[in-house]
Amino acid sequence: MIVEDQRNITCGGDPFNYLKSTLKGLSFQLEPGQDVKVLLLKEKFPFNRDVYEGLARTSRFKLIDVEENDGEVAVILRKTQ
Repeated sequence: MIVEDQRNITCGGDPFNYLKSTLKGLSFQLEPGQDVKVLLLKEKFPFNRDVYEGLARTSRFKLIDVEENDGEVAVILRKTQ
């Protein structure tokens, strides 16, 4: 599993589009069936599971899990066809 650590980034005023771009880039790097764990701070990315699921779908990923722990979020995705 690839780990993409985005906890210390500065995404300006639009975290949604920043994450969308990050996932789009990852979709080009990964082969179908590969997993990635994206690490985020809840403070910078205050989204619920439905938002992550929508972003995953539009970037050719399947949302496997969203884990929240002590202000950090781990979004686990699997690359689809």
